[in-house]
Amino acid sequence: MNEKAIRVLAVVNSLDYGGTERMLERMVLALHEPGRLEFTVCSLGGVGPIGQRLRARGIEVIALGTRGGVIRVVGHGAIGIRRLLRRGRFDLIHSFLPRSNCAARLAQLGLKRRAVLISSERSLGDTRAPGTSMMNRLTHRMSNRVVAVSAAVRDRIVERDRIPPGKVTVILNGIEIAAPRPATGTRLRKRLGIAPSEVVILALGRLHREKGPDLLLRALGALSDRPVGRWRALLVGDGPEREPLRRLAAALGIQDRVVFAGARRRVGPWIEAADLLVLPSREEGLPVAPLEAMARGKPVIATDVGGTPEVVQHGETGLLVPAEDPRALAAGLQRLLEDPALRVRLGVRGLAVLRAEFSIERMVGQIAALYEELLGRRPAQETVGQAALLRASGE
Repeated sequence: MNEKAIRVLAVVNSLDYGGTERMLERMVLALHEPGRLEFTVCSLGGVGPIGQRLRARGIEVIALGTRGGVIRVVGHGAIGIRRLLRRGRFDLIHSFLPRSNCAARLAQLGLKRRAVLISSERSLGDTRAPGTSMMNRLTHRMSNRVVAVSAAVRDRIVERDRIPPGKVTVILNGIEIAAPRPATGTRLRKRLGIAPSEVVILALGRLHREKGPDLLLRALGALSDRPVGRWRALLVGDGPEREPLRRLAAALGIQDRVVFAGARRRVGPWIEAADLLVLPSREEGLPVAPLEAMARGKPVIATDVGGTPEVVQHGETGLLVPAEDPRALAAGLQRLLEDPALRVRLGVRGLAVLRAEFSIERMVGQIAALYEELLGRRPAQETVGQAALLRASGE
C-alpha cells in the first residue's frame, strides 16, 4: 500500500534574486512531484521574481509580507507560519537562513502536532547582527536537524553555537550542468560594446559588504595601473551598496570599464559573455556563483574564506587569494588576464569537478533521503530520493 505524499513547507526570508533563493528554486523544482513529495513555499517577505517563477510552474507560494527589524520579521513570520501549520497540512518544514529558521522554530511552540523541522545554515554567520545571532543560538535546539551547506559552516556552528555534531548534516550545493550557449554571450558583448579582444571579468552576487564588491573595485583600480590588456568588469546583482560603489568606481577612474548591470532574471548569458568569474567575498558558506561559472567552463578567482576552498581548488579549478587584500586580488586577476591557456585549463577542470561533486542530482537525492529518514519512511519499493535523482537527471 502506497504511503501518502510528503508535504513540505519551505520557508525563506524572501524570493528575490540571490544565491539561497536560486538554490531553493532548484531544489523545489527538482523534488516537487504531486502525490509523492509536494512543496508549498513561504516567503517572510514578498513573492519576488523567484516566487513568480515557482507559481508559473504550479508551486504554491505564500508571501507573508513582513518588513522591519529582526524581531518584527521573526515575530510576524512565526505568526504567519503558525496559521499555516494549524491546518495540519505539512509533515515537514525546511527553513533557510537565520530569520526564517527562528520564525519556523517559534511557530511550533505549544502546538500539539508538530512538523519535523529542518533548518539550513548557509553561511558562517560571522557578520550577522548580534540580535539575529543570539536568537538563532537560543532556538536551534527546536530543530530536528540542521543542514550545513559546507564542512566549514558545520565546524563553525558546532563550535560557536554548540550544536551537537550528530545533529548536523552537510549537504553541498548542487546545480545542473548548463548546455554551452556561446552565441548568447557574443550577442550580449556586442550589445554592451565590448570588443572581442577584451577580457570580461564577471562578479555575480548581491552588492553587499559581505560580498566584497568594494574590494573588487579597488583591485580593478590597482589593475588599471598595470601593463595588462584591455578588460571590462560586469557586476551583476543589486543591493544597498550600489550607489557608493558607483562613486568609488568614479573616484578610482574606472567607471568607463565597469558595468553595473543590476539584478538579472537570467544570469546564463552574462556568464557566457565572461572570460572569468571573481568572488571577492569577506564571508561565504558555500558560494553558488562559482558553481554557475564552473558549469559553463569558466575559471574562478575567489577569496579564501568559509566554504569557498571546498569549491575552488587553488591551481586546479581556479585561484584563491587572501581576503581583504585588493592587491593580492589584482595580482591574481592579472595572472588570469595574461594567460588565456591557464583560463582554459582551469575552466575544463572546474567543469569536471562540478560533475563529480556538485551535481543537482546529488544534492536533491541527499535532501530527499534526509526527509525520509526524519519522517521514518522506509518504502519497500522506489524511494522519494531515488525518484528525485531520476527526475533531476532527466531520466
